[in-house]
Amino acid sequence: MPTRSPSASRPPRGNSVFINCPFDADYQPLLRAICFTIMACGYVPRCALDFSDSGLVRFQEIVGLITECALSIHDISRVELDKTSSLPRFNMPLELGADLALRIAGSPTQRARKTLVLDAEKHRYDLTLSDISGMDIEAHANSVGKVIKHVRDWLNANRGDRPILPGAAAIAEDYAAYLKIASGIIRALRLDPHDDLPHRDYLDVVRQALPQIERARSA
Repeated sequence: MPTRSPSASRPPRGNSVFINCPFDADYQPLLRAICFTIMACGYVPRCALDFSDSGLVRFQEIVGLITECALSIHDISRVELDKTSSLPRFNMPLELGADLALRIAGSPTQRARKTLVLDAEKHRYDLTLSDISGMDIEAHANSVGKVIKHVRDWLNANRGDRPILPGAAAIAEDYAAYLKIASGIIRALRLDPHDDLPHRDYLDVVRQALPQIERARSA
């Protein structure tokens, strides 16, 4: 089994959601909405942005991270050619393949994992990744509202004995409230502007914002 950096933070596996998606500026609004939804539902988002250790092979680190999460989200929508290299990016399908291999041939714990696959367009994956044809793929049309709904509904369907989760519309309202109060939290923490926040700083700001949103809603 791949080893993980000993300094890596490891929340409970059943509470952890691995995210495999593009990390560029164009995708940032969707990634941030996904992370917010996961946290608003009481789970912990995990992704390759969590760590930086040049001493480990990146794919080894990612597979180790996948095994630490009982749930995983894979967005395979980035099929366009890279603007700089004019070549396609294969990281997302590669990580999805590693996840599916664990579900098919891993330990009993890994075979029980739950997976959500996202794309921007319905049935486009039949042309770009035909080996997964027949899986239920959710299309988000690059819409923050749709990605919030898909992630929330999937988490709710796989919540086990947890209480029912807030609906997608309620989480979208909370996300709108977050965007209004985030700048005040950022100023208090003396962080970079919201659009420039590193991933970990963004999660810290959301973590501080959620109780404020809850208190405002209950007032």
